[in-house]
Amino acid sequence: TNGYRGDFINIIFIFSIAIHSTFVRDIMLTSISYLHSFELGIVIYFGNPHANFEKLRHPANSKFMNNAAQLIAAAAAIQDPMEQVKAFREEVSYQNWHKMKIKLLTMLRFGGTLRRTAKKQADMTSRPKVEKRSSIARLREKSSRLRNDTNATLNEVKESAKNRVSRWLKKVQGGSAGIPPSFSYRQCLWTFIGVMTTHTILSRINLLIQTESDGDLDLILAPIGALTTLQYNLTAAPASQPRNAIFAQIFAVTIAILLSYIPNAEPWFRSALAPAIVIPGMALLGIIHPPAGAAAIVFSSGKFRWEHFGIFLSGVVISIITAVGINNMSDKRQYPTSWYLLNKAKINLSK
Repeated sequence: TNGYRGDFINIIFIFSIAIHSTFVRDIMLTSISYLHSFELGIVIYFGNPHANFEKLRHPANSKFMNNAAQLIAAAAAIQDPMEQVKAFREEVSYQNWHKMKIKLLTMLRFGGTLRRTAKKQADMTSRPKVEKRSSIARLREKSSRLRNDTNATLNEVKESAKNRVSRWLKKVQGGSAGIPPSFSYRQCLWTFIGVMTTHTILSRINLLIQTESDGDLDLILAPIGALTTLQYNLTAAPASQPRNAIFAQIFAVTIAILLSYIPNAEPWFRSALAPAIVIPGMALLGIIHPPAGAAAIVFSSGKFRWEHFGIFLSGVVISIITAVGINNMSDKRQYPTSWYLLNKAKINLSK
C-alpha cells in the first residue's frame, strides 16, 4: 500500500474499486483497490477458506466490503486535517501565551515599583497603630486552623471511602455480559477424542516410568489435565498456546522447586508463596497459563526433584504434539494460532 506515514497506513477515500479473489496458502483473500490524491492503496479481507465461494461473492457481501473500505479510508483521510488543526491550535496557544507573558512581565516590573512605594508610605502612616497580639491569641488562632484542616481532611477521607465502597458494591453486582455459548455435540466429540488420546498416552508413559524406577519417579498428570482442558476447549485462547504452556511451566516449576531449598520453610507456607510469586510473574512476562499455577502448588510441596521437572515438561510437550495433530483435523478448530518461536527464528534468519 502506498502512502505510509510512520507505522500508520494512509488509506484515502475510494474513487475506483476493483475486486479480485485468489487463494494464498489455503486462505481466501478479497482485495479492494482505490485511487485518491494520486495515492494507490488496497484493503484486504480474509475469508474462511472452507466457506461457500458464491456466498462470499454475493452482491450484498461485495457492497458491505466496499462500504467498510470507504469507512476505513475516511477514518484514515481525517488524520492529516486533525494533525494540522492540532498544530494550528498549539501555535495559537503559544502566541497567546507569549503575548500574555510580555504583558505580565511589564506589569510586574512597573507594578512592583508602585507597590513598594505604597507599602513604605503605608508603613510610615500605620506603624504607630500596630498592636502586638499576645502569644495566647496566636496559639488559639493556630489551634483553630489546625482543627479546621483536620475536619476537612477527615471529610475528604470519609467521602473517598464512601465512593470506593459504592463502586465496589456496583462491581459486585456484575456486568451485563452473557454466558459463553455451549459446544455442539460434534465439537464435544472432538474434545473427547483429543483428551482421551492425550491422557491414554501420558498414563501409559507414567506407568512405564514408575515400573522402570521402582516407584521412585512418576509423571505428574494433574496440571496436564488443566492444560488439555485449554487445548481442546479454548484452542484460540492465548493461554492455550505452546509458547505460554512451555515457558510458563518452566518458570513456575523452577520457582516452586527453588522455594523448597528455603530452610525451615513449612510446606503450607511454600504452597501459598509459590503461586503468589508465579501468577503475577507470568502476567509480568506475558506468559499467562493457568495450569502453571497448579504446577507451582504441586512442586512446592518438596516431594519432587529436578528429575520430576524434566519428566513433567516432557509430558507437556507430548500434550502439545497430540493437540496439534487432533485439533487441526476438525474444520472448526486451529491449534496453535501461531508458532511464535518458529516465526521469530524465521525473521531473524531472513535478516
